[in-house]
Amino acid sequence: MKLSKQSLIIATTLPLVFGVLILYNFISAINILRPVAPSTSMIYNQLYVIGVFLILAFAVYWCIMMYLIYLLQENLLVLDKSLDKAADVGAKHLSESKNLLNQVISILKRYELTQ
Repeated sequence: MKLSKQSLIIATTLPLVFGVLILYNFISAINILRPVAPSTSMIYNQLYVIGVFLILAFAVYWCIMMYLIYLLQENLLVLDKSLDKAADVGAKHLSESKNLLNQVISILKRYELTQ
C-alpha cells in the first residue's frame, strides 16, 4: 500500500496536533494543582520542562518516522523500475539464447542429414 503525499502529511501533522493538545491539558492540570498541592508547586518547573521536552521529542521522533516511510516508498518505486528493467534485459537474453539454441539444433540436424 502506497501512501500519498497528502496522507503522509496528515499522518505527520495530526498526531502532532494531538500531542500539543495533550501538552496543553497537562500544563493546565499542573497549573490547577500548583496552588492546591504544595508538592506540585515544588516541582512545577520540572514538570513544565518535562512536558515540553516530551512533546518536542515525540514531534522529532514522529517526523523522522514519517520521513523514513516516505523514503522507503520512494526506494520501492526505484527498485520496481530497476527490477522491471532487469526483467526486460533477462527476457531479451533468454530470447537470444533460444534463437542461438535453435540455430545450433538446425546445424546439428543438417550435419546428421549429410552423414
